[in-house]
Amino acid sequence: MLVLNILSIPLIDSATHGSGDHFYAKRQAVMVAVSLVVLVLGMAADHRDLVEMSPWLYGINGALLALVLFVGKTVGGSTRWIPLGFFDFQPSETAKVVTILFCARLLSRWEEPPKSLLNLAFYYAWTFVPIALVIAQPDLGTSMVLVVMCTGSLYFGGTPGRRIAKLIVVGVVGIALVLCLHSYAGLPLPLHDYQINRLLTLFNPNADPLGTGYQVLQSKIAIGSGSLWGKGLGQGTQNRLDFIPEQHTDFIFSVVGEELGFIKGLGVLALYLCICYRCLLAAVTSSDRVGTLVAGGVLTMFLFQVVVNIGMTMGIMPVTGVPLPFLSHGGTALLVNSFAVGMVLNVGWRKHKILF
Repeated sequence: MLVLNILSIPLIDSATHGSGDHFYAKRQAVMVAVSLVVLVLGMAADHRDLVEMSPWLYGINGALLALVLFVGKTVGGSTRWIPLGFFDFQPSETAKVVTILFCARLLSRWEEPPKSLLNLAFYYAWTFVPIALVIAQPDLGTSMVLVVMCTGSLYFGGTPGRRIAKLIVVGVVGIALVLCLHSYAGLPLPLHDYQINRLLTLFNPNADPLGTGYQVLQSKIAIGSGSLWGKGLGQGTQNRLDFIPEQHTDFIFSVVGEELGFIKGLGVLALYLCICYRCLLAAVTSSDRVGTLVAGGVLTMFLFQVVVNIGMTMGIMPVTGVPLPFLSHGGTALLVNSFAVGMVLNVGWRKHKILF
């Protein structure tokens, strides 16, 4: 995590071309320092206490998500941030950790893991409110992360993998069917046209190369042009000439591919693999079921975001606005991810007897 945090500073500086006074790089450096404090807080807080507090956290975060719709700051057509003067707070990011804790509380209190359709419907119903509020911002990517985290928690809660696989298949088929009905029968959806076009662009980005497919096509050119060893930090032509929109946030991996190349890009993936492995190890060796659910939820969150973010920069996943953990520019996301790592470390410590 620390290596990725440190690497994010020159990558963001390169993606923003120094921004005159290196504003974005300086801001990222400050947030990295603050995130270490948040990491320590996550390590110090007993994950079991956090899980017990999750209903209160759920209510507070839900109120903040609703507040965003009235007083939120709008950037690029999305209203996701509450301006605090010195910092723009994004409640949809904190909703990820709150969802992990709340799902852990639900599943740990059931004697048996949910298997029937009724129990599964009750379980997913708790996520409806935050997901609806996040979609209203609009933020399709985070709403997808919330659904996937709930599903991953089911697996670590003991629900059979075969049942979860059926849920995933039904979900994917259902989404495909709804998109087809929207395209050919005019079925209304609670999404903006550009969000639907982003999902459809996955299948044929060349259909609109100067519109919805532009970002993905330019990103693929950037990653491919990096070859084995990359063009060198700050030397990427696609990056320096601003061919890729949002390259310091959601599309930061395009800069990695172009300027660091395939080999070092694999090194970045290895760092994420290491983080995910440690989360998995904490989950399977936890001394209590709550710890397993918390670490498993964090693992699902990181794994899904990494796969979707890197996949969308390479054109094999839809563009949904999911940031790359620890590398993308973004204050609240970095703090939330650091706190999540702290919780996993706490779970790992609790398997031993703590003498202080």
